[in-house]
Amino acid sequence: MKEYKTGPVGPVMKALSLKAPPSRAFAHFTDNIARWWPLATHSLSGALARSVVFETEKGGRIYEIDATGREREWGRVKECEPPHRLVFSWVLENPAEATEVEVTFEDDGGGGTDFTLVHRGWLETKSAVERRGMYESGWTPVLAKYQGSLR
Repeated sequence: MKEYKTGPVGPVMKALSLKAPPSRAFAHFTDNIARWWPLATHSLSGALARSVVFETEKGGRIYEIDATGREREWGRVKECEPPHRLVFSWVLENPAEATEVEVTFEDDGGGGTDFTLVHRGWLETKSAVERRGMYESGWTPVLAKYQGSLR
């Protein structure tokens, strides 16, 4: 995974080389998110988290479902351009701390995909530096699970 150094409140940027075409990489990221997202460590419900859903349409929700059936919103899709680009808010039930994530899936010319994730908008949040640092390290294991499950 390629890491970018962007400063204390600049965007978090992550890049992967995926051994799948953009259409498959995009579908796996969205349609199969419940298979690869590490809910036990990266969810609002912790041990009670059971699934996650990514609705691939403008205005669609990204949310987890806990053991009681409660839906807990993570964000909303702002732009959806399959199989090349997604932009979504990242809210985690706290609109005052909302940020934005953009994910691109570019054909690498050899049957694979150059995947880039940019998580931005930290300057608009109250705890920008702390939260940005948390996501700088937090996206790494999440995207490793995504990449590993795509094989």
